[in-house]
Amino acid sequence: MKSAFFALLSSVCVAFAVADCSVPDSSKVDCGYVGITESQCQASGCCYAQASNSAIPWCFKQAGSGNCFGYQKSLSTPFSSSEVSTMRNHFLANININGQGGIVAAPDYDTPGGSYYYHWMRDGALTMRCLQDTNTGSFSDIETIVKSYTQWVLHNQNEADPNGQDIRTEPKFNLPNGDVLTAPWCRPQNDGPGLRATALIIAANSLIAAGQKDYVTQYLWTGDNNKYHGGAIKYDLDYVVSGYNSNTCDLWEEIRDPDFFWNRATMKKAMLVGAEFARAMGDSASADSYTSAMQKINGTLYSNHYNGAFVQECAARTRDTAVIVGFNDAFDEADNMFAPSEIEVANTVASYTNLFCSEYSINTQDTANGVPGVLYGRYQGDTYAGGNPWVLSTSALASLFYRAAAHVLQNGVPSSAAMSVWKSAINSPSALPTNAAALAQVFAAQGDGVLLRLRRHVQGNDFHLDEQIDRNTGYQISASDLTWSYAETLNAMYYRGLYLNVANGVKK
Repeated sequence: MKSAFFALLSSVCVAFAVADCSVPDSSKVDCGYVGITESQCQASGCCYAQASNSAIPWCFKQAGSGNCFGYQKSLSTPFSSSEVSTMRNHFLANININGQGGIVAAPDYDTPGGSYYYHWMRDGALTMRCLQDTNTGSFSDIETIVKSYTQWVLHNQNEADPNGQDIRTEPKFNLPNGDVLTAPWCRPQNDGPGLRATALIIAANSLIAAGQKDYVTQYLWTGDNNKYHGGAIKYDLDYVVSGYNSNTCDLWEEIRDPDFFWNRATMKKAMLVGAEFARAMGDSASADSYTSAMQKINGTLYSNHYNGAFVQECAARTRDTAVIVGFNDAFDEADNMFAPSEIEVANTVASYTNLFCSEYSINTQDTANGVPGVLYGRYQGDTYAGGNPWVLSTSALASLFYRAAAHVLQNGVPSSAAMSVWKSAINSPSALPTNAAALAQVFAAQGDGVLLRLRRHVQGNDFHLDEQIDRNTGYQISASDLTWSYAETLNAMYYRGLYLNVANGVKK
């Protein structure tokens, strides 16, 4: 009788385990370690199912244990205009150091990674793009900064590289003079030229609109390869044509691979806008060259990075929020790949949210306390400074929601499959509306929710934005006043404004 009882109990446990293990691939959160067996996995209370894709864990957490996203019911302004102005002033303090065009990553000499008082090519380019995109005044308000940055770039491009590599792949420069860092570092980094060219194209178009085409032809697109290598924009774009497939360091400067999503996606974007700009400048040969390079990059961008469950950064590091930032910075309506409301993005957000809910106790604490949204970090198993949520990654998620809202208004609702994933990803208590305006508002509200959660952890510091938020306490830590944190948060509020403009029929 006793044995029959235990047999019955065992069968009941198995039945519950099967039900609890109905987890879609995009939502599976790793629960094991390399080499774990099925029995070892199940003994730890986890689920086990083999997968054909190595990016999907075989040992994973049960259904319902991953997603802590706090659903936001309605729009709620996360930062007031005065608070945005405060953050922008903190942001501006890190730009154009000593009037020489350099941008400090953070004015902090004592971080877990050492001094951040350097100009990173990547950070600087993204900062300049943010400065221009989020400028609410006239171009003249930022013209001095833009021109100082242009001269900084020209100085960098025309230095002799002390490290024996292409100067355009140097990641890091000393401040305030702009000489190349000679200390050991993860180099080369091939994403910088495309990012820098993209920012400078925005500047060039503004200069031309302001009647200053002569400045553009003198420094940015000279039409003469003997003069500044054809100009700061052309020289950087030409690097992408030949260097997009090179082995490189990742966004976080930790691992190497020739095929990172972030690098490929942003280089594709540079080639798209570069071809358009070259044609406008009367250089059809360069335009054709950039279009050809874009097509080569695009040929494998989708197949190499979307694994059916989520978009991965690379085979060695799958779930990485470089992808989330890339969705925003690299999207182009020319081909609509990875559009913000579509299923590939929905699956990625669902999977990444489960990961970071599992990684950080502050996320489950906030959700239990009724705080909407979620905090994102860098990647699974991050150990830098203890491995925590990052302000920039979290704000990038908010931007993605706002962009999805605007995209739905302009292009209609996504597929029913995407809608189902989104419902689960944001923990919506009911089916998502099929009316475009109503659905867009749901997306925008989730962007607000993410920023409201961020606000909870930064408002006590007078809206100074540091690099990270402690995974347990929720206090800001690591590099103080990180410029990229400000850029991503200002970008998010900018995208919120764009959504509201579209919703209200306002044309920019």
